[in-house]
Amino acid sequence: MEKNFGIYFMSQKRRFFVLFCLAVCLLLCLPVSAIAANPPDYERAKANLARLQAGNPGPNSWQACADEFRKVYNNNPKWDLRVAALFRCGVALEEKARVTKSKTDARNAASVYEQSASKFPSSALADDALFRAAVVYNELLNDQKKARVHLEHIARRYFRADHAKIAAEYREQMDQKGGKASASSSPRKETTKVSRPPSGAGTQMLAAQLGLSVRTIIIDPGHGGRDPGTMHNGVVEQDVNLDIAKRLRTILQKLGYKVHLTRTGNTWISLAERVNFSRRNKGDLFISIHVNASENTGISGLETYILDFARTSSVSRLAMVENADSGRLGDMDKILTEILTGARTTESRRLADRIQRDALSYLKKNGAATHDGGVKGAPFFVLVGSSMPSVLVEVGYCTNKKEAARLKSSKHRQRLAQGLANGIHAYARSLRGK
Repeated sequence: MEKNFGIYFMSQKRRFFVLFCLAVCLLLCLPVSAIAANPPDYERAKANLARLQAGNPGPNSWQACADEFRKVYNNNPKWDLRVAALFRCGVALEEKARVTKSKTDARNAASVYEQSASKFPSSALADDALFRAAVVYNELLNDQKKARVHLEHIARRYFRADHAKIAAEYREQMDQKGGKASASSSPRKETTKVSRPPSGAGTQMLAAQLGLSVRTIIIDPGHGGRDPGTMHNGVVEQDVNLDIAKRLRTILQKLGYKVHLTRTGNTWISLAERVNFSRRNKGDLFISIHVNASENTGISGLETYILDFARTSSVSRLAMVENADSGRLGDMDKILTEILTGARTTESRRLADRIQRDALSYLKKNGAATHDGGVKGAPFFVLVGSSMPSVLVEVGYCTNKKEAARLKSSKHRQRLAQGLANGIHAYARSLRGK
């Protein structure tokens, strides 16, 4: 039956494998061209936005971020994805409005979202922008009438877009609760807790189903060169990242893995080049190492991030659109991207969960108990571009004096490297059923 009637009657396993391979073939080519087209100042602004969303910044920081994106928008009139800069400007302004509770700030955010949709009505982000505008009007301006206008616009013009269902559900919430709806895809919740994957005999990992294994690991020490990263309490992020990465490489090599570092010295490497490096070296896993910071000096702990498209948040979708070079393949690129990113997210979540648990366990056993910051989803650029299971580990907060003192300790950095290695190795062994 499978041979006579094609892909529709294939076994579920074979059908998924064919679709997965098709997605890989198409999407491995698309991100590179899309990334290369992005202006450098846009990438810097995007990295700054991700950093702000991971912390708890004040209104001035959000305004400066919005101004960065507005400048990119104004300075690149021929850029194909110019709408992305305008949309992210709206995201930063919405974040500011949620901090200040100012009606003026909220109206500014709504106006930028509306501008994104009106100037680029055929963009894959038009429905996202209209939905965010509706959320701002409803939740921050208490203008349910204007919010419904935008939600109805999505229903009429963008009924096939992914935000059509989200908008309909949000409108239903408004009707049931007298306008007091809450958007699950709000940028304020862009960094969200990710539930642990189910376990048991019935759970089959995608990688195991496809016969994959881990032989080559890419370790990405964040920042470097002209970009030192965060610096507090005597900690320079680029130096700590590289030191832990080298220690991790040594441990993993002794376990038999082939390991590549995206940088081996104090050199600046663009985010796009880090992604390309991982592809050129045919990595099976991608581990990016960073040090965290927050305006709240009481915050501490180890956190592991994955790229989680499953929540369909606006900023995550924006990253997907950028990588897929929006508009050139119509709806097909979205479908294939969802297949690939869904599969990658499943394995990334398993990897992140194992790293988080094993690293914390090792630190505790060795007298360095650390707060569990959890496994979270966020749109980090190096994770967006990577086509393999990928995680970004924030090893601690240098803004916390106690944690900063640890990060400056060679002994603690060795413990962190060993804990990360334990989690990576455990994940790799699970693919072999050992």
